[in-house]
Amino acid sequence: MSYEDRGTGTSAADEARGTGVGTGTRTGTSAERGAGTGSAGRPAGGDLPRAEDEVRNRRGAAEKDPATGRPALAAALGVLSTVRAATGDLQGAIAPAEEAAVIYRSLGSPDDDGPGGFLPELAGAMHRWSELLAAVGDVAGALPPAKDAARIYAELGMKRPGDHQAELALAMSALGERIAATGDPAAAAPFAKQAVRLQRELIDEDLPGASVPELGEYLLRYAGQLAGSGEAVEAVPRAEEAVGLLRDLAADEPEAFRPRLAQALHILGGHRAAVSDASGAVEATVEAVSLFRGLVDEGTARGREGGRDARGLTGERPTAGLIERPTAGLTGGQPAGELGDTRQAGELGDTRQARELADGQQARGLTGERPVTGVTGVTDEQPARFVPELAMALDCLAGHLGRAGDPAAGLRAAEEAVALHRELMAESVEAFRPGLAVALRTLARCLADTGDPVGALPPVREAVALLRAHGEEAEEELAGALRMFGTYGELEGDAEGAVEAFGEAVALGRRLMPERPGPSPASATPLIAALDDLTRALGRLGRHAAAVEEFDGIVKEFTESDPAVGRRLVVERNAFLLRCPAPWPTTGLAELVLWLDEDAQRAGGPDNVTVRARQALRSYGDMAAVRKVWEEETFTPAPEWLAVRPETLDLVSAWMFAPTWPRSRDFWSGNAEVLGGEEAAAALDELAILDPHGARRHAALRDAVLVHGVTAAYDPPILSEQLAEWLECADWTESRAYLEEHPRLLTVQPPPDTPLAHVAMLDIGRTEGLDAAYRLVEDRATLQAYVDRALEAGDGTSLMHAGGIEGQVFGDRLSSLTHAQMALVLSGETRGFDPADLAALRHKADERTRSRLLDEARAVTTRHPERSGEALSRMIRALGGDGT
Repeated sequence: MSYEDRGTGTSAADEARGTGVGTGTRTGTSAERGAGTGSAGRPAGGDLPRAEDEVRNRRGAAEKDPATGRPALAAALGVLSTVRAATGDLQGAIAPAEEAAVIYRSLGSPDDDGPGGFLPELAGAMHRWSELLAAVGDVAGALPPAKDAARIYAELGMKRPGDHQAELALAMSALGERIAATGDPAAAAPFAKQAVRLQRELIDEDLPGASVPELGEYLLRYAGQLAGSGEAVEAVPRAEEAVGLLRDLAADEPEAFRPRLAQALHILGGHRAAVSDASGAVEATVEAVSLFRGLVDEGTARGREGGRDARGLTGERPTAGLIERPTAGLTGGQPAGELGDTRQAGELGDTRQARELADGQQARGLTGERPVTGVTGVTDEQPARFVPELAMALDCLAGHLGRAGDPAAGLRAAEEAVALHRELMAESVEAFRPGLAVALRTLARCLADTGDPVGALPPVREAVALLRAHGEEAEEELAGALRMFGTYGELEGDAEGAVEAFGEAVALGRRLMPERPGPSPASATPLIAALDDLTRALGRLGRHAAAVEEFDGIVKEFTESDPAVGRRLVVERNAFLLRCPAPWPTTGLAELVLWLDEDAQRAGGPDNVTVRARQALRSYGDMAAVRKVWEEETFTPAPEWLAVRPETLDLVSAWMFAPTWPRSRDFWSGNAEVLGGEEAAAALDELAILDPHGARRHAALRDAVLVHGVTAAYDPPILSEQLAEWLECADWTESRAYLEEHPRLLTVQPPPDTPLAHVAMLDIGRTEGLDAAYRLVEDRATLQAYVDRALEAGDGTSLMHAGGIEGQVFGDRLSSLTHAQMALVLSGETRGFDPADLAALRHKADERTRSRLLDEARAVTTRHPERSGEALSRMIRALGGDGT
């Protein structure tokens, strides 16, 4: 394929984005043209005085002549904002960005986007302002300008279809990031999906603004938001597609794209781990580590070259996002009593993600809240290139290896990660202290996994000390580290020390809850996990009354301040009572039953908290007592879900999360008796609360297996998956080889959005054989002979196939559209027929092509007069003929 700016990732509109304005064509001030860009095109710190002088000069000119001076002032303010951000002064960059946006909003009519209007500039300025606010952690403040930027670009696109589509994709992706940062990744996912669609259209049509690197970035963001909203399975193919795109780019331009490929592989490893694909996670992360290691070695050999290549804040493509790369929502959702999992934490050094995973919280897609120091590399005083990324990839690899059953290899990776983080801390303590703390916790877990829980205490003790020293910014991470310290301390026999550590973690969680974006039951997970640790530890010391008192106090507090969180805490408190000695279980059992009975009438239906309450009842040892209490308290029979065993839920869940359809089929074959039973159907009903799409899909598949058998039921999804893999083949040679290995694909009816050339390969391969089909994409003369035969026979279907190949393979858009419209005429179809489209393309083709197409159109009117009529005459006129 031929993609515009394939190597750089810049779109046609990116040239104007350096100041945060939309078009940048009218305001080419000296500040804008020379904002101190270095050899890499990035503003240098030495240019700050010049940018400030330019703003002062433009402000003076604007005071004398506002009509002409204010646009230039807005542009200069945009440059000043960019230069300040490039030097690391994000707070200082916000004020000029905001002022630029205010000025553009005041210039002219809001509906005027012509020569005298400034809507494109306003949209770009709002986007830049939003990105800066997000980068300093102002989640609430960043959302309104992001919405404005997306809305304005959408309006511009409606007024002039085709214009500003790249900018709209960018703004939609950024808006999704801003919404996700408020704690609502499910609401963010549609905007990320729209960004992917818009950029994919640009690429498919080879239009200005098309950028494969941008598509890869949007796919990664979309994957992160899907994962954060509970669609972990759906996230994996998006991340895999991004990796495939970046792999192709890296093959052509390794220096530019190997770092991005390495990061995408790192992210893909997290997504695969989230669906329990431990081997796939290891495979992706091992490759990421290998690439990062190679980049580090190359950087060491060359020596430092003035610091890492930091995109985003350094002016290379500022409005494409201050954050260099989106990171993926990994996974979480562990039971509250388990140790948090930081083995996937530290994606790009994001300590917020680390703490969410450490505390067992269901991970959200990262939303741009990365620290700007350290890994982002925005100053000249930087560590060796790619060492931070290598250290964090090794940290994640250690976790993946442990889950894949190789804890010894995981320990080696963790030890190397810690060693690298120590080197980084020697250069910048503040920037890399949290990263070292995360790596030490991973090391502690690896030591415990290899049979040395006592040896795990020193690294986790050091992690606690590091996080204490880091201050308030690291309090959430500190809470997770304290939980781990208490757990390993208790294993060593220090029960009182464990209670103290868990108590401090609970206190931190209570204090931090109001600061979390978008409080919700899910946001309470770190607090609940710490509370569960504390009450369990108190219970083991026989201090059950103190534990119940602790729970009651927190339940009362949050029932009043945040009822949604209080609702979840009530369930956790009653579940804890079931684990206490008499008489507390009687109280817990009755209250849980009544809670579930009332919850069944709640608006909105069952949710994660409902599932947690059901699990607590099912885990109670005396099921006869549970049934009796249910019938006595509710006057109704015990529900079906009460009979679902935990092992059945686990089995059905594992089946749902099989990474591929063939592996899903094999899993069914090995567990057919259980999966085909009624208990599995009830388990799917419950899992539908957590994953509605996945559970419904598997419920339908289960029904199909039971009615039609395994082969017939699994054929459609397996073939669909294989079709998607075939469409991703790098070239036509690989495409043919894949079809030869999977000949049943020739029987598939592809979906409507399948590229036409691929549809042609399937249809022609099925009727004439693969040799005949693939010669058409290999040789232009053979394709023309195929066109001639189709014209002679009046075969609209074959002509449509030829048109698809001409456009997709050979880039001949005029021939492609002409033959597609001829196919419509020959088929008697009028929808989609518009000869005016030919006139728009005619001047982009050479004379020989135009003459050939005119001759073909005239020949069709002669050979098939009964099917041509006025339609072909209109086509001939559009192609430059006289229409007779």
